[in-house]
Amino acid sequence: MIIGNKENWSKERQFVHPVLRKIIDEVQGVDFSKIGNGRYALQGDDIYYTVMELNARDVTETRAEKHNTYIDIHILLDGKETIGWAGESAELTVVESSKENDYSLYDSAAGEQYLELTPGMYAVFYPHDVHRPGLMGKDDPAPSRIRKAVVKVNKDLFIGG
Repeated sequence: MIIGNKENWSKERQFVHPVLRKIIDEVQGVDFSKIGNGRYALQGDDIYYTVMELNARDVTETRAEKHNTYIDIHILLDGKETIGWAGESAELTVVESSKENDYSLYDSAAGEQYLELTPGMYAVFYPHDVHRPGLMGKDDPAPSRIRKAVVKVNKDLFIGG
């Protein structure tokens, strides 16, 4: 997992895998204020992003997730979002999965830690990273509105990269 902020990208990009560097460079140039919610292809089904709006939810109302085919890059555009994260472990029990839709869901994630994102921040989740997006912060009195983009990158693009 990687967490960062677009303000620091110019200094950090040299340390990132070339495939991720190219994608984050490209996405940095998108003016998300001028596009609506929906799916946008960058490279067919291998690289695409979805812009969405949602209300943050309590951790008890959500399930953690993991993907086998895609790496996720969550970019917070507006609002405040907490994302749970845990490494893959034998203690995880899959409660629902879909190979076709590339997800496995978990009711609990052992050792889950929480990342607080503010606009301009991004988090990269690899296929072994269990994550629970769209959460309200533990000290938030009420759910906030979140606008974000989630970039999906086929992990096969990293082979030989």
